[in-house]
Amino acid sequence: MEFLFDLDDPLQCLEHIYQFLSPMVVAFHPKKSAGRTGPCFGSGLLLSYRGEKFIVTSEAVLSAACVNHGQNVVASNGSRQWPLLQLRCASPQHLDLAAIHLPADWLARHPVENCFELDYGTLPDPMASAFTLLLGYPVSNGRPAGQLSSAIGVVSRPYSSNTRRNQVVQPLFVEFDSRDILSRCRLDKSTLQAFYQLGGAPAISLYHSFQQDSNRLTAYLQGVVVEWDHARIGATVTSSALLSGFLDSFLLRLRQDGEAAPPELAELLARFRH
Repeated sequence: MEFLFDLDDPLQCLEHIYQFLSPMVVAFHPKKSAGRTGPCFGSGLLLSYRGEKFIVTSEAVLSAACVNHGQNVVASNGSRQWPLLQLRCASPQHLDLAAIHLPADWLARHPVENCFELDYGTLPDPMASAFTLLLGYPVSNGRPAGQLSSAIGVVSRPYSSNTRRNQVVQPLFVEFDSRDILSRCRLDKSTLQAFYQLGGAPAISLYHSFQQDSNRLTAYLQGVVVEWDHARIGATVTSSALLSGFLDSFLLRLRQDGEAAPPELAELLARFRH
């Protein structure tokens, strides 16, 4: 996926990229009675891989969906809502990634138009990217804060660290400042840090083209947000370097078991949740 980037008007280009990618990002809500939904508890990315469609998120968000809400949840974007009850989902052992499979018969009833195409090649060095865009729906952290109904974009810069301790597998640290938040509502870094989190939000890195046209940016899925602002800097992202292998294994199991196999993930997540 490529974008043209005008160095003379970078803010407008960032807004264009944000508007283009936002329809691919969903918010997870518990389903209530009479068609109502509860507060957002995480984000995910609509993803296309080997002709199949998924929602990719973090293990913590999938755990909340399965354990706390019995998977009776919806993924939403704007006015669109996709029910996820009884869909097959998986989270690989020792990784912080998770995926929900969207089968063909379900897609016939609930069409998904915009998906991020997962690249088959090697993931480029995140430190070589022009910037990394975090896209997600802010989740209230329990303090008094209003629900934000639209996805925000956080323009961040990745860095590595040998001193920051965490339990995230293949961590990537990202930082940002108040000027780098794209939002329909007034939102600065201090408000975002104090009242919200972005669990499960995809981190999409954009790289300058190595060809003659240096104003062209190529987008790659770098990972998903797992930990939010523990160091009062930005977020910790788990790398998507192993995502394609995980999805290949997931698809193989789907072909072996069939889509109608009873889900066992909720019990496992509840047992090992920490």
